[in-house]
Amino acid sequence: MNHITAVGRWIGAGMLLSFGFGLYSNFKLQSDLFAGAGWLVNAAQHPHRIGAIALIGLGTGLVSLAVASLVSAHFRQRHPVLTRFYFGLVVAALAVSLIECSTLVAFRHLSESYVAAGAPADAFQSAKAALSGLRNSVHFLDVLIGGLGVLVLFVFLFKAQLVPRLLAGFGIAAALIQMYTVARPLFGLPVLYPLLMPLALAYLSVLCWLLAKGFPLQPQR
Repeated sequence: MNHITAVGRWIGAGMLLSFGFGLYSNFKLQSDLFAGAGWLVNAAQHPHRIGAIALIGLGTGLVSLAVASLVSAHFRQRHPVLTRFYFGLVVAALAVSLIECSTLVAFRHLSESYVAAGAPADAFQSAKAALSGLRNSVHFLDVLIGGLGVLVLFVFLFKAQLVPRLLAGFGIAAALIQMYTVARPLFGLPVLYPLLMPLALAYLSVLCWLLAKGFPLQPQR
């Protein structure tokens, strides 16, 4: 196998890992945490779930950083601005993700205090509202920065012609749509969840292409 082809496949594998574990954390572990009686009750009852979410957040961030390092190491001479910008965005996303994970650990501590006190939930509403607001604002900043990083990655793949341009172009459009919908809560508007689907489809399509074919010896058209 050619070296540059193998690099593309490693990047596809890294994208698959971060995609799969990210879906599991966001739509299974975190959904269960906020279900039913809510996190003020659930967090104390499921401390291992909180730890798993935090470790998955750290792990997927480090995998994304490894992907960005591969892109930078092999393409920074030909595409210095895009590769450096992409690497910087991944570092920023990792930092914001760790802050979000810290708020979830704080959820557990507040939940444990609530359960131990046996006080009415009303006594904890102010702290709950403040901590929930902090977590939500950090979460949407996290996914917004993540969407910007994916946008820059797709722009790089388009410009370098490392995947079919139609596929990369679809990814660019999908990333812009994702950024629009996850930025809405920052202005007090709801997320339009169906608008997240195009990016999921584009991301999955690109990583499958890379796993199957890697980076080509000749530019894609």
